[in-house]
Amino acid sequence: MDLRITAAPAPDGFHEVRSWPLLTLDQLALLRNDLGAALPAGGDNLEDVPECVLLVASELATNAIEHGGGPATVRLLARDGEYLLDVADRSPQHRPQISSTPGGDGGFGLMLAARLADAVGWYATRAGKHVWARFVVQNDAPPLPA
Repeated sequence: MDLRITAAPAPDGFHEVRSWPLLTLDQLALLRNDLGAALPAGGDNLEDVPECVLLVASELATNAIEHGGGPATVRLLARDGEYLLDVADRSPQHRPQISSTPGGDGGFGLMLAARLADAVGWYATRAGKHVWARFVVQNDAPPLPA
């Protein structure tokens, strides 16, 4: 299991399904509810992908709000057999760090993301930083609408 975060732009070819601007941690419940509704229900085709996407989205959004210098934006993107979460904040100078122990120093949410997603990466722009997580659907799940 690779517990690294790649310094690279998100993979190409995904289309946006939905996005959520977040100003406070209080809005995380709305994100989880809306994101859960945007993903197909779990089952044999999706295995645990929806639950993993919800947990990773919550962790990355929390990091972005707490450490990212202001509002955050969470986007769900899709392409055949894959989902991509992209979480943007306004702090390009702070590199994401993984912690292997749950403590007060942070980074544990990124460790969870690295364990649950098929790939995790990040990149900075002038406006901020993006942390992304890619999830591969194991079988022939119905694609999300374009």
